[in-house]
Amino acid sequence: MLCEFARSFPDTLADLLDRDCHLRRNFREETATDLLMMGLVGLQSLGITVDFPDEVATGGDMEWLFAAPHDVGGGTYVRLIIQSKRSKFAPSNSGGYWFYEHLDHGDPAGAQAHTLVNYAATSPDGHATLPLYFFYHPRSAITPIPGRPNIEGLNVVLGDRVAKVVAGGCGRAQKKVEAWRDHFFSLSDLLCWPLSPTSLASGLPGQWTTEFLIDGAFSEGRVGQPAWHPQFVADRLNALLQDSAQEGGRRWRLEPATGLPDEIRQALAAEKLIKERPKVRRPRAIFTSSVSSADPSFEQNRKAMRARRHG
Repeated sequence: MLCEFARSFPDTLADLLDRDCHLRRNFREETATDLLMMGLVGLQSLGITVDFPDEVATGGDMEWLFAAPHDVGGGTYVRLIIQSKRSKFAPSNSGGYWFYEHLDHGDPAGAQAHTLVNYAATSPDGHATLPLYFFYHPRSAITPIPGRPNIEGLNVVLGDRVAKVVAGGCGRAQKKVEAWRDHFFSLSDLLCWPLSPTSLASGLPGQWTTEFLIDGAFSEGRVGQPAWHPQFVADRLNALLQDSAQEGGRRWRLEPATGLPDEIRQALAAEKLIKERPKVRRPRAIFTSSVSSADPSFEQNRKAMRARRHG
């Protein structure tokens, strides 16, 4: 279901954002981010925990953590801090174009991206962190070009690439959607993982549960859980980072951190203590996995994941 969501949400979002074409102002990126987080709330059964701060978020629009709380060493995790920008249409004599009006936001111009990237580089609060940008596009902005990445309702770009372009401010040409197309990857690159039937369906013996009938024998249905691990996430993102470095981007390497912080464990245990809530500075989603690096098939599965990404 998580992969289906990752593939369907950008398409749904594109249609929703297109509804403001004749309004006095566009829906802002905060609206798209809220819709994205709203969709993730409905996937809690897949090990996704969503929380919001009491106050309006500052800094990055949201943060995502991929965590394996039962991994060796007290758990492992990687963290993504995400800034969002919504595309806007600019009419012109040649027909018009789409661009990210506030891409170089800040004082001085470009400071927002610079702060985001430098903040992530410090591994804040001990979190291994990668900065990303989510670019939101209405349906009207989507123009397929054979042989080039698709523009979708939501595309992802590495934060360091944005920071490099907007440093000190940038012109309209650098803000055009088409200027970024070749650097796009998809929400599915973050959220699409094969399933592993590792956990029995909920319910005690004698209760109604889904069953399979195979060769005259009944067996309980197993719930498919995403077969990923923070190391698998890091491997996939490092492949994208390597491609970026070869094109002149910063040489980043994301490595999972060991020892899951108490605040994350409390969030996973639904211990919503008042004293803990101020620590949630921006909307946060935590994706948890039961996979452990101690599993006998871990390295074999990791190799298969890496081969699929590069293939």
